[in-house]
Amino acid sequence: MRAIIAIILCLCTSQAFSQYYKEYDWAKKPTLHELTEKEANESSIAILEKYVVEYVVPEFGNKLQKFETTHTIARVHDEKGIKTHNTVYISMYDVLNIVDIKARTITPDGKVTMLNKDNIKEVKNVEEYGDFKIFAIEGAEKDSEIEVLYTLEKEYSAFGRETLQKSYPIKRLEYHFIHGELPGRVKAYRAESSFENRTYGKSAGKQLILENIVPMIEEEYATPKSNKTYVAYQCFGPGTNVTDDMLWSNVVTNITQGMFPSTVHPEIAKIAKNIIKDENADDFTKAFLIDDYVKTNYTIVQNNNEQLSDIDYIVKNKSASDLGIIKVYSHLLEAAKVEYLPVITSDVYEHKFDSEFFNPVALREFLIYIPKAFKYITPNRVDYRLSEIPPNILGNTGIFVNNKKQFSFYKILQKDQDYSRVVRNMNISFEDEMEYVQIEQNQEYYGHWAMNNRAYLNLAPEQAIKEFEDYLTGSGIEDKVVKKYEIKHKEMLQLEYNKPFLVNSAITSESLLEEAGDSYIFQVGKVIGTQSELYQETKRVNPIQMQYPNRYNYEIVVNIPQDYEIEGLESLIIMKELLDEEGNQKCKFESNYKINGNKLTITIEEFYKEFEYDIAEYEGFREVINAASDFNKAAILMTPKE
Repeated sequence: MRAIIAIILCLCTSQAFSQYYKEYDWAKKPTLHELTEKEANESSIAILEKYVVEYVVPEFGNKLQKFETTHTIARVHDEKGIKTHNTVYISMYDVLNIVDIKARTITPDGKVTMLNKDNIKEVKNVEEYGDFKIFAIEGAEKDSEIEVLYTLEKEYSAFGRETLQKSYPIKRLEYHFIHGELPGRVKAYRAESSFENRTYGKSAGKQLILENIVPMIEEEYATPKSNKTYVAYQCFGPGTNVTDDMLWSNVVTNITQGMFPSTVHPEIAKIAKNIIKDENADDFTKAFLIDDYVKTNYTIVQNNNEQLSDIDYIVKNKSASDLGIIKVYSHLLEAAKVEYLPVITSDVYEHKFDSEFFNPVALREFLIYIPKAFKYITPNRVDYRLSEIPPNILGNTGIFVNNKKQFSFYKILQKDQDYSRVVRNMNISFEDEMEYVQIEQNQEYYGHWAMNNRAYLNLAPEQAIKEFEDYLTGSGIEDKVVKKYEIKHKEMLQLEYNKPFLVNSAITSESLLEEAGDSYIFQVGKVIGTQSELYQETKRVNPIQMQYPNRYNYEIVVNIPQDYEIEGLESLIIMKELLDEEGNQKCKFESNYKINGNKLTITIEEFYKEFEYDIAEYEGFREVINAASDFNKAAILMTPKE
């Protein structure tokens, strides 16, 4: 959702200086650039990526102008590299005028092919990102360089951002922010250098120079999109003195209109009485009932229709915008006398919230915090009910607003660190003729595990629900036959705090038992299901971010046939842990066993007390994750007694 911020700009005429973009150009005689051996082995590498954002006060008139110039030079070394760079998309969002677009290709033998501007096409609404100018690079071949330079005049906007890190390496990156006599600020995120002051002719500005930017890659347990190096900026009219605090205050005032009603809507007051039978119920119970009612009866519609924010329209039509639905919750919570705080934040996988630099991109997610319950309502998550914060928000900063429109910034964390856990108890036996294995299993899922399982069984299509049975009865056992499958507490309305989602099952499998002469190999590790593996050949780029803290406790009882003894038990003993500086365990995988008569009892404890780990802790974290996968490969040998 885009926050609408009313800022009165007092504009005045001023002497106009020569604009930077008018003087800037590429080299008249292009030549191929020198690369190191490593750089030459990349599929492609950006030799230069240069961005210029220039604000201009016109000599006549009072409308600020904004120009954006982009200049890139990329070397392509193979088909993958050519495919990455040979089609150029230029967004036309807020574009008033295309000042110039040009491109050229330089082949290894020095041949230069210029862009034929007649080949520039306009494409409407590309994947809902708006209109684009698009053109293909002509003459690109292996080891050639592709150069693109264009300048756009855009609608004045006080805010902007540019993602700098890409999927390919960048040898040199320049970002120039020219604000002249206008009050402007710019900030670089996750960059090894900072902006420095510079003059461009007679215009004041700031520049950022970065070298050897590594590609951003997709990695498990990471937030690669929001971890990319990027720049955010602000620029206001001359004579204005707009602070971040003023901007945040303006957002709070505008967005929270109608979220603290002085009088509850009469229809909603009736609904509240029907929902909440016990006025003395605690805030958790009341808020849970309200959350379940709204998500069962109302629909969030993604469009800009103003009626979707009008409480009368919403109550009548049961449809609301993402802000309008907050008003429904607010009226219900007020009627139920439940204390609440609206929260404004962003998806941590999309954007890391910075309270010290206002950026409208941060204003994407709206929550409601219930302080006496220490839990959150997530209005746009129909799969959730009042709970700990969902994984896509956990760890981000948010604006918490009270009923006096006072606001504070807090990191959004989980109160109950043992909220999400899985408990499994298995009893394993063998058919008399040793033809197959029988596994009886009782499972308890808590927290986010329970929430997700309930949502899947209540909201997914029938075929997907059938496939979900495989996950709940032992994933990765291909030939299993499900003999019993019972689920308890699958309803999404659960007023008991953190009530477990229960699964009782029984399966048989022949593939877990392999004949070896007169002995048998039992692949006991596979009974815990398919496990994540964390292996990558390249250097880790991102710090570690798990979805949430969680814990697993398993007890596996294997009934050994009376005429057999077992060997290879050493594969069942695994211990991997990651410690903090004080020696406390941050995460751990530990498996062990004991034997009592013909019963082999295997215990497994795996936990992750934190959801964020520094990149320096990657190796230790990886060992814990992979320990579960190692156990999955464990096997024991059952041999006849002599």
